[in-house]
Amino acid sequence: MSIGDVLPKMRDLRVRVVPVVSGSRLVGVLSYRDILMSGAGRMTKVRSIMSQPYGVDVMGSIDDAVSKFVLWKAKALPVVGKGNELAGYLSRYDLINFLLRNGLMPSKYVEDVMTTPPTTIRDDESLARARWLMLRNGISRLPVIDSSDNIDGVISMTDIVERIYFIRLTRRRGFEQFEEEFLAAPVKDFMSSPPICSSVGDSLESVARTLAERRVTGLPVVKGSKVVGVVSGIDVLKAYAEQLISKKLIEAKIPESLRVDELSKSQVETLVNEYLSDIRRIVNVINFRVSVKEESKGGRKRYVIRSKLTTNLGVMTTEGVGWDLLSSLRDSLEKLEERVKKSVSRVREVRRKAKPK
Repeated sequence: MSIGDVLPKMRDLRVRVVPVVSGSRLVGVLSYRDILMSGAGRMTKVRSIMSQPYGVDVMGSIDDAVSKFVLWKAKALPVVGKGNELAGYLSRYDLINFLLRNGLMPSKYVEDVMTTPPTTIRDDESLARARWLMLRNGISRLPVIDSSDNIDGVISMTDIVERIYFIRLTRRRGFEQFEEEFLAAPVKDFMSSPPICSSVGDSLESVARTLAERRVTGLPVVKGSKVVGVVSGIDVLKAYAEQLISKKLIEAKIPESLRVDELSKSQVETLVNEYLSDIRRIVNVINFRVSVKEESKGGRKRYVIRSKLTTNLGVMTTEGVGWDLLSSLRDSLEKLEERVKKSVSRVREVRRKAKPK
């Protein structure tokens, strides 16, 4: 199928991740993120931009499924049987509803699990900046604030992607001009308002019910009318998974010696773990380390970032250098992800050639 065929179906069914099949066998996974990052046009074939197949076993446990959702930061996963046959589809909402129905939700509060400080955007800023902030920080929703820093609405990656591709898919020529005008528009023209919010004192169970019933991926956390954090479906599942996973989740931390503010630290850790979640889907991650060094060159401060990944395929190291902390880190992580994909492709090709004909 082409992107022009599949995207309207994804939008109508309100799904952001879909299995790709050949016959009944799972051969890949297509997500909104794949479509956005590739810049695909209406005639682009799904097979050219889909991710490698990944999912959960139809005979696996719920605990195993929750762990994979948390480790991979997945919105949804294909369910596969013997021979990689597609057996079903599992979403965050399915798992959250299961935990709620069976009284398995941890006794915690929003302030125990939320991400803080939050990344926000002002209502008069452009959609182009909203998209940039989402891609830069590895997030899919932004709380929108007014000139007094009060919560005003929410803008999501879905809001932007669907409208961009509606323009691309309905205008065979000249869509660039309309797309440019759309991205220059203020966030307040397209945000969801009034926003669905959570308070710091809300129970995790009540937030989980709101996420599942409203089918939203996350909520701004407010104190009064000020945004103090964000809580997502992954935060809910992670609270449950922490009771199960004996092996500590690999997290990236910035050295204390590096003088960066709390927001920058949070952005770095979010970005690293976003890439790690993608890498975990295709290889077994044994260990990961990222080192950040600050140095001067030509009177300017720059960052040297070294990423070291240990997997079942071996050890891979990449380096990113630049004037901006996050762009340097992204450069290093993109190189790392590309090396992993190439290594996996080489192994699969060797195995394919080794199979008896």
